[in-house]
Amino acid sequence: MAISKKDFINYMAANGGKTKKSCKEYLDLMLDTFYLLLEEGEAIRFTGIMKAETKITPERPGRNPQTGEVYTVPKRKRIKVTISEVLRDKLNGERD
Repeated sequence: MAISKKDFINYMAANGGKTKKSCKEYLDLMLDTFYLLLEEGEAIRFTGIMKAETKITPERPGRNPQTGEVYTVPKRKRIKVTISEVLRDKLNGERD
């Protein structure tokens, strides 16, 4: 089951002894900054957790499988997220 943003904020408030309002403000600020940096093409690295970066997918040919029509898929940005080995090992019980 996935945790919603609201539930996440509730967990933050309970675990950190802060108000829900302040936790929401901190989370919104963090996410806005995260999005802005990715839009600017910056790579974001949280040591021990993950790395996120923007990659450009070049223009390429595509085909509609129903009609067989060939078209060009335009270039676009995509996000590549890599989970750190430290986090992966913690989730698998290999690190304390």
